[in-house]
Amino acid sequence: MSEVSQLNDDEIDLIELFEILWRGKWKIIVTTVIAALVGVAFSLVKSNLYKVSTSIENGKSSVFLKHTIINDVLKDNGLYLTNKNLNGYVINAPTIFSIVIDEFNDYETMINVVSNNDFVRQSIKDLDEKDKQKALIKFAKLFVITPPSKNETNWMLSFEWHDVEEGKRLLNEALILTLINVKTTLLNDIDQLATSIDIKTQRELEVLRSELNLIKQKQKIFNNRRILYLSEQSAIAKELGIATNTLDSKALALSSSSLEQTDSSGLSLIFSSSNEVPFYLRGFKAIDKEISLIRSRSEEGQLLLASGYINNGEKIISLENDLSASQLRNSLKSIENDNPNNWVQFDLTLADSKSQKNSKLYVALSIALGGILGALYVFISNTIRKRKERLVKA
Repeated sequence: MSEVSQLNDDEIDLIELFEILWRGKWKIIVTTVIAALVGVAFSLVKSNLYKVSTSIENGKSSVFLKHTIINDVLKDNGLYLTNKNLNGYVINAPTIFSIVIDEFNDYETMINVVSNNDFVRQSIKDLDEKDKQKALIKFAKLFVITPPSKNETNWMLSFEWHDVEEGKRLLNEALILTLINVKTTLLNDIDQLATSIDIKTQRELEVLRSELNLIKQKQKIFNNRRILYLSEQSAIAKELGIATNTLDSKALALSSSSLEQTDSSGLSLIFSSSNEVPFYLRGFKAIDKEISLIRSRSEEGQLLLASGYINNGEKIISLENDLSASQLRNSLKSIENDNPNNWVQFDLTLADSKSQKNSKLYVALSIALGGILGALYVFISNTIRKRKERLVKA
């Protein structure tokens, strides 16, 4: 019976619960008011944070028309950016925009900008160097360029800062420095591309000049062999007393067609076969005249008859007069005179600003927390009081 009585004493029904809360209503009210005042004070003390955002887009295509010659030179030299040549280069609105995004999002420029801000300096003055760097990175990451979401088409430029105008100034400064860095990088890249074209041209010229020297040597060997052969045929004709041609037109054509063949190097080879008409039958006068002509030819005249000489010479002349590298370097002036601020489009004056500070939420949470704490205090006080009463009765 005593156990049942003990269980009944430990049970609390809803009516009793409300009675307890009603008896301690002033304690709950006082706790709630105190918590609400703390919430109000917190919202007043807490610095406000604003989120500002605006769109950022490619620069107009017309801005880059003056750089068309650079793209043409890159195409001619196999250096143009395509789906098949991802290591190529191109100067147009989308590519420059992509470079600007990558340059800005590495945070280096933004860190340099915020590190000179008075508010940031004051915030990190008591930190060691390692923690200062971490804090600067944290401040820099408040300024971002984000890609378009599913339902949007534009990239967004945004930041969170306690002062909207100061934040805009910091962001604008960082963007200007970013564009200057991109311009400097662009100038260096174009100069390096011009240098690479120069190196490629010089390498090709060295190969062609080496081939030209080989052609000269082969032609000299060919002439010496030809003169030796003709001298022997002339001697035979003189021995036989054949001064002039004794061949009819048919035999002469056969003799001419079977006289020479060309090897893979382009050098003519002289050979004899049983079906061949003897060359000395042409007569020593004609043969001696040919020997005289070969010996009297200038070096240039001999080379003009050499296989591959003309084609090789044309390539050398073409490379020596190639203006690709100089055209690229001349185009650097147009980039130097260009205003990089036109390479992307954004307007911070049209940016949307939204306060991240929610005072009503802070006060509401404080009131709720104060009420909960007051109720807990009343329940705990009531439990302790009952326990003491039971101990007194016992």
